Amino acid sequence: MGFVEDDDNGFLYPRKASSSPTSNLHFMDAENFVASRPFSMDKDRERALFDPFPFSSTCFDAAVGDDWDLLCPPARSRLCMTARPKKGTCSNGCQATSPKKCAAAKSSKYESLVGLRGYMYHVARDQHGCRFLQQRLDDGKREVDFIFTGVARHAVDLMVNPFGNYLMQKLLAVCSEEQRMGIVLTLTKDPFVLVRISLNVHGTRAVQKLIESLRAREEIQLVVAALRPGFLELIKDPNGNHVVQKCLQSFGADDNKRCIARSTREHKEKLVAAIARNGFELAQDAYGNYVVQYVIELKVATANASLAQQFEGKYIHLSMQKFSSNVVEKCLKVFKEADKANIILELLSAPQFERLLLHPYANYVVYAALQNSKGSLHSALTNAIRPHVELLRTSPYCKRIYSRALLKK
Repeated sequence: MGFVEDDDNGFLYPRKASSSPTSNLHFMDAENFVASRPFSMDKDRERALFDPFPFSSTCFDAAVGDDWDLLCPPARSRLCMTARPKKGTCSNGCQATSPKKCAAAKSSKYESLVGLRGYMYHVARDQHGCRFLQQRLDDGKREVDFIFTGVARHAVDLMVNPFGNYLMQKLLAVCSEEQRMGIVLTLTKDPFVLVRISLNVHGTRAVQKLIESLRAREEIQLVVAALRPGFLELIKDPNGNHVVQKCLQSFGADDNKRCIARSTREHKEKLVAAIARNGFELAQDAYGNYVVQYVIELKVATANASLAQQFEGKYIHLSMQKFSSNVVEKCLKVFKEADKANIILELLSAPQFERLLLHPYANYVVYAALQNSKGSLHSALTNAIRPHVELLRTSPYCKRIYSRALLKK
């Protein structure tokens, strides 16, 4: 395929292909030409470039119109040897005379969204192109809609791309609810696709941003259903476990419980065991604590034994935190008597027991201990509380403890 040099600006343009069906058109020459200089032509030439000419009509499907994707080479590919760089330009064909200026030229070569129509997906996979598209997302709804149209159907590939994942994160943050639902449907229509993305070092970031952006009940249900088959694998994976944590932080207790309740028996046992192994961290999480409480209520002996072992020696610490104090209360209600006794004895061993009584969260734990203890252990607990009755009367947090009939005697 030959090129004609333009004397005015030094750019190289392909000769018009022969109209003969047997025309010897080298498609990759045209492809490299388009990729190397998408904005180096005036409007007339730009319009001509996206017509069937100067390329053969066999190269593109004219019926597809604006929606076809032009196959561009990777960002680091060179302009094909047929196109000769003009004297005084770098090997990439730009007008820069040094590597620094060349890098600057690369980052500034994207000037208009209009010129990207048809191959925006490939621009999104390029470092400088991705940055350009992210900047355009800040320009308003029109630009968001334009970029969404160009990349939405490629969401799966872009979310695992080193550069494309950043564009998808930004797009999820600014797109409309309807557009976000479109992305969710694309990611969840095939089994395990969302799980595979979550296990990817780049994809995990994009999925976390997706989870963070979900608002509608239907969106959440679709994502939970898509992640459920691989929930155990996600927990064990260094990338996937961040997705699980984001679910626990962003979704309500009912949505997280559903991941366990609707699992098959085999998966449920493994899932419960995996949650129990991470119980100490989850117990302190705003949403993870609900999942731990749910597991405790299942009364799976091995799971509760694992939790009791992790919590041992840390009950005072857990009792003084907003979220984990709920877990300690649940332990006092459900655990076996021996494990309950260990909790109460640890509370009684606190250097300043009155601090627990006056604490805004720990006082609930002490009250639960009073409710769920008996015999000598209950007596030891009430004896430890009585010296501080005057404090209990005046503290807004201790009324429930003071109101216990036994303490009024």
